[in-house]
Formats: sequence, structure tokens, C-alpha cells
Amino acid sequence: MSHFYRLYTINDYTGKKCGIGVADTYRPSGKTGSLPPEYWRSMEEIPLDPPWPHCRMLRAPLMPEEYKQEHYIFNLRPGIELPDIWAWGTRALVSERAKTVLESCDDFGHEYIETEIQDNNRQRVNKTPYYLLSVRRILQIDELGGTIENRHKMFCPDYMEEKILPVVQQNSDLKEKLSQLPLWRQDRNVSVIYISETVLEKLREAGITGLNPYTSYDGKPGESLARFE
Repeated sequence: MSHFYRLYTINDYTGKKCGIGVADTYRPSGKTGSLPPEYWRSMEEIPLDPPWPHCRMLRAPLMPEEYKQEHYIFNLRPGIELPDIWAWGTRALVSERAKTVLESCDDFGHEYIETEIQDNNRQRVNKTPYYLLSVRRILQIDELGGTIENRHKMFCPDYMEEKILPVVQQNSDLKEKLSQLPLWRQDRNVSVIYISETVLEKLREAGITGLNPYTSYDGKPGESLARFE
């Protein structure tokens, strides 16, 4: 059966439940708010030959200069180490080790921008390089109605997933094609990253941390991984 994985870290804003969590973010440029609409309007369509059922593929542009750098402020309990992947927010945080694995799996041109992870005093806490990962492969999947089967055995879908994942389940050809994509995001739902079995295996072989499976329907703080099938 074809399948892929949903990568989205359940954030612990206070850091009290699992010892780690993003409390806030800010851009050194002082720019606030979401990416401008023209950013999303400038996405480039990637021709699919033959076309995929109910699906278009696009490439997001590189981040605008004023939005490029962003610092994540963590609540970090003493003795807790930063994981290699923290997939929360518009861009995931990945370590140098995780970046190396992901780049070896996918040559789509995803954007990695070196950054600082900071504490509440805005002091750097990462001793090794970390990067903001912008997954540029964006899919537009038709919203055709329906419900997600076996949803309570997988994960709690968000509003946009409720609209597109039933279409994926009901079309085996589309689901098979999506299962082969290394990394992708859904249009208008860019906080969630989807990865293939192959990518997950490579990350695990490299000992990449931050890939804790959900142990409940909603996931618990610090958990990040669920299987979709």
C-alpha cells in the first residue's frame, strides 16, 4: 500500500511538558506578519507529463530578503538537547546533519538559510549550524469533498488536510505518486511537511533526532511524525 508521512512537531510553548519548545519568533529585519501575497502569486508551475489526477505542482520562490532571516526563541530545560529537526511554523529548523541527508534525497532546490536558535534573552544556544528549511515543492490538490478513512488510527488532520486528503485516499494513482515525492507541502497549509518512506529511512539511518512518532490522535508535545495511508 502506498503511503507517506506527515512531519509536524507538536510545539510546547512553555517547555514545561517535554522540556523544549518554541516560545516566539522574530525577524532581525523588523518585518512582521505573513509573507506578502505576491510571493505566493509568483510560484512557478512545474509541468507534469502525463498530468497527475486532481493535482498541480508548483515551485515557491526564494524567500524575500526582509523575510529571509528569522530567529526562533526556545524554552529549553537544562540538559535537553536541540533535536536535528523541529518542524513547526512556516519553515522547519534542521541541523547541519539533517540538511545533508535531506539534500542527498531531494534536488528540487529547497531553500536552507543558516540561522540562530536563541533563548529568551536572545542569546544563541545552538553550538553547531542550524538552518531554516523552506520546502519549495508545493502541491495544489483539488478539493472534491469526502472524508478521511481511518483518520483516528493516524492523526488529527487540520482544516486544509480535511479538504485534500480524502481526494488522495480515493485516488490510488495520485497517492502512489505522492508517496514517491521526497518532500512537499500543500498550498495554503505550508506549516505541514510531507516526506516519503525513503527519506524517513535515510534520516533514521543517519540517527537524525526530532522524528518522534505521534502516540495519540492529536500528538503530544515534542512528537512530530505520523503515517498517512
